[in-house]
Amino acid sequence: MTVILGGGGEAFPQLTITQSQTWVPELDGNVCIHVVGAGGGGTGYTTYPTYSGGAGAYGKIPTLAVTTSGSYTLVVGVGGIGGNNGNTGGGGGSSTIAGTGLTGTKTCGGGGGAYTSSGSGGSVSGSGESWAGFSGGAGSNDGGGAVGIYATGQAGQPIPAMRGGMTDAQSGGLAMSGFGIICGGSQPSLSQYLIASVFNYPIQGDDLCGGGTTIYSNNGGYVRCSDGGVGGGGGACRNVASGAYAFGGAGGDGIILIQYLPW
Repeated sequence: MTVILGGGGEAFPQLTITQSQTWVPELDGNVCIHVVGAGGGGTGYTTYPTYSGGAGAYGKIPTLAVTTSGSYTLVVGVGGIGGNNGNTGGGGGSSTIAGTGLTGTKTCGGGGGAYTSSGSGGSVSGSGESWAGFSGGAGSNDGGGAVGIYATGQAGQPIPAMRGGMTDAQSGGLAMSGFGIICGGSQPSLSQYLIASVFNYPIQGDDLCGGGTTIYSNNGGYVRCSDGGVGGGGGACRNVASGAYAFGGAGGDGIILIQYLPW
């Protein structure tokens, strides 16, 4: 998807890349590129403790001169699946960029999936073109990690907060300005206690935020906990009753954002 912003009689495309592809610039100019790895999945247990997934890493190229003769390979990581009844949550996929004028491949690793411990946050690798970024937040017993734009992502928050991590670039959702800035959501998923006998779909974490943990107790019940938002780690699930099922939350998919700059 491309959103066009006007300014000074010129158009500055803003590209949201949600699937892996080859990108050929549609205009000559300078771009800022943001890369987010995918979140890892949480897992479900019938005993305590529970474990959540880590968030993907974030990286940024502040400015890169591109032309219509260039070509870039963009890989967008896929979020890790949630594990059930003690099975491992899947690790989040890495998001990468490589191509014309770049020094090698730049990578934002995906968050780790949960198993017998919570997933770690993804890390940044690569160099050149002022490439820099931050590791994703780690999962905790009570929530998935968040993506950090200005510092290492916040980990899932244990008691008393009991929620997924919150991004440090909070706003009303994933968005870009025309000046190399991005933001995410402002609501990580809260952890919750349930008494019900049906499969439950809790509120998911906002963009760049983590999913929360669900704690449940009802014989034979099915419960699923919160997924992470874009890049966020999936929450954990605990169903303490006999004959019950617990499904961990999935990690959020990664993303690549490309902004043409007005200078």
